[in-house]
Amino acid sequence: MTDDRLSVTRRRYLLGLGAGAIATTGVGAPASAQTTTAGEYLWSLEASGYIYGSPTVVDGTVYVGSYDSNLYALDAEIGEKQWALDMGGRVYSSPTVVDGTVYIGSLDDNLYAVDAETGEKQWAFQTNNDVYSSPTVVDGTVYVGSGEKDDNGNLYAVDAGTGEKQWAFQTGDGVRSSPTVVDGTVYVGSNDTNLYAVDAGTGEKQWAFQTGDGVRSSPTVIDGTVYVGSNDTNLYAVDAGTGEKQWAFQTGDSVESSPTVIDGTVYVGSYDDNLYAVDAATGEKQWTFQTRDLGTSSPTVVDGTVYVGSGSSDGGNLYAVDAATGEKQWAFKTSGSVSSSPTVVDGTVYVGSAFYVGDNNGELYAVDAGVEGSSEDSRVMLGTLGHHGGWSYADQSISMGGTADPKGDTSPSDETSSTERPSTAGGSDGQNDDNEESGLTDGRSGPGFGVGSALAALGTASSYAGYRQLSGDDADQPMDDGD
Repeated sequence: MTDDRLSVTRRRYLLGLGAGAIATTGVGAPASAQTTTAGEYLWSLEASGYIYGSPTVVDGTVYVGSYDSNLYALDAEIGEKQWALDMGGRVYSSPTVVDGTVYIGSLDDNLYAVDAETGEKQWAFQTNNDVYSSPTVVDGTVYVGSGEKDDNGNLYAVDAGTGEKQWAFQTGDGVRSSPTVVDGTVYVGSNDTNLYAVDAGTGEKQWAFQTGDGVRSSPTVIDGTVYVGSNDTNLYAVDAGTGEKQWAFQTGDSVESSPTVIDGTVYVGSYDDNLYAVDAATGEKQWTFQTRDLGTSSPTVVDGTVYVGSGSSDGGNLYAVDAATGEKQWAFKTSGSVSSSPTVVDGTVYVGSAFYVGDNNGELYAVDAGVEGSSEDSRVMLGTLGHHGGWSYADQSISMGGTADPKGDTSPSDETSSTERPSTAGGSDGQNDDNEESGLTDGRSGPGFGVGSALAALGTASSYAGYRQLSGDDADQPMDDGD
């Protein structure tokens, strides 16, 4: 395990400590207890590398990887580091936590299993190339993709307990997409332009659906339909059994964001800077919410609100958008671009960012979500991908842990520093000025903060973060983060 490479920039304390408890901020200065409001900054921690992957929250701990080569475990309430593990290479993959083990990929070509409590490596499985893909664990098997652009890619099935390879399915190019497993079939995209359906037990191809460009979006499967984006600018709906196209919805640019489907609507982002709501049955557009530089962040939906990130080299936003109307509820300003996909747990939204200028660091934020729920009805659920609505893996074994004690009022710090990230509230016109000033207008009080649910982040390793606006034609190659 490595030395501490994170710095706390601000914290929220006085969580369930009872009457008379002292709230502390930063290095321990007392502060009075207050109730937070929707979109309010709670705490953040800065890493010495970009945070592209999405945070996973299980039993009160946030797990997230960074381009500084570390996997971090942080206290979900206050952001304090529990441990950090050097992964041997930059980490783009999002962690999956199952039965006390963290599974995560690294750009050192390995898939790792790590003890969730201690941060000790349990095993490492070497693939043929970089692991941008985020693992999915079903029935004791870890499924993950590997490979970069213009390389042969593979979809692997690995024993979750031993790290031994069960099978490998080769594609014609790299696999950044994260696999989804439903009813014995693995669905995954590839840079070779195909969406694949592969037998989960044998690795045999069932069908391939060809698009017009690489598929880095991670597929969503619900009610017999696979929803996935492509770099050919389309969101597709494909029959899960046959691979036949049901419909295609065209956007103005690549769709590397992974779709979330809830209550008959598909929510997905595009590099044309828009978040879309599309009818899941017909592919007809319901609404569009315009951002600045929305790229790879994948939306999650909680209690009627869509959360998604965006941003460019000079900063970004975490947005909360009404799921029915597309009207902005609030926007939280970040210092770095948000390519990470938000995770919401018991009223707090966690998301990572990347600073493309200056020190090339990344930051993990905790922000009051303005709702009491968690990401249970969208892609973020129970440490695996592809969960939607009432569907779940019948045989999946994931420890839910105990129920956290109810938490009391929160105490935002009065401390102000150069790294403080104020929240911003916007209007309801579906548009945003990324330079909005702080100040919330909806007047809602923040919910209590119980982090007992075992929830995990969508794997956004299907995408290549926010490089496009900086790298132009070289966008397919990762930027040098100065390490």
